[in-house]
Amino acid sequence: MATAPPPTSTGSPKLDSIKQVAQANTPEKLSGLSLYSRFAFAGAVCCAVTHGGLTPVDVVKTRIQLDPVTYNNGMIGGFRKVIANEGAGALLTGVGPTFAGYFLQGAFKFGGYEFFKQQCINQLGYETASNNRTAVYLASAGAAEFFADIALCPLEATRIRLVSEPTFANGLVSGFTKIASQEGVGAFYSGFGPILFKQ
Repeated sequence: MATAPPPTSTGSPKLDSIKQVAQANTPEKLSGLSLYSRFAFAGAVCCAVTHGGLTPVDVVKTRIQLDPVTYNNGMIGGFRKVIANEGAGALLTGVGPTFAGYFLQGAFKFGGYEFFKQQCINQLGYETASNNRTAVYLASAGAAEFFADIALCPLEATRIRLVSEPTFANGLVSGFTKIASQEGVGAFYSGFGPILFKQ
């Protein structure tokens, strides 16, 4: 006696096989922490790489701003002078705080944006949020950037100190701890307002 096909069967073994493969390949819908952590990680990696990769440009820009008499030949001339005066390694001054700071900032910015956007949709309802999407996008981005800058500020303060005073410390950990012990935690946030408006 032949057995009856399962109730979800199409009646064709080939179609059933294709249907099973399609169902197996359908990704599960992500939500909550698993969803936001993906946005956060992507933002963290991208921000760390892009900002960290431009550390040499930032070093030269800072030197031009701090000592325009010495560094008066533009960006290319600034690169040449930094290398001639301090060696090529000086172009990577502050790379540790830059990578770490923008890793955190990118995570909070991109993960936070998606989180706050979903919270707006939940509070307003889909229809209202859709009709006011520009306001939702701006509010979500603003809230995410606020928290991202709180995470970034201590590392950015450390980076600026390392670049502006090359003999201050040897790197991220020594610079961070020196600022914290000598000037207190408040020193890390003295530039919070300008960073918030810059970002």
